[in-house]
Amino acid sequence: MNKQIGDQAAIKFAVAFYDALGAGETMEFAFELGCSQLVGLKEHETPVIYINGVRL
Repeated sequence: MNKQIGDQAAIKFAVAFYDALGAGETMEFAFELGCSQLVGLKEHETPVIYINGVRL
C-alpha cells in the first residue's frame, strides 16, 4: 500500500486477492481483482505492486 488503508478496504482487498491466488490466477490478476473491490471505497489507487522491479 502506498499509504494507510482502512480496515474495511484492507479486508475486501485481501479476500479478493487471496481468493484469486487460491483459484490459480496470476499475481497480476489477483492484484487487479483486489483493487477492483476498493473502487466504491475510493481507495482503489492505494495498493501498488512491483513485479521484477516494475510497478504495475
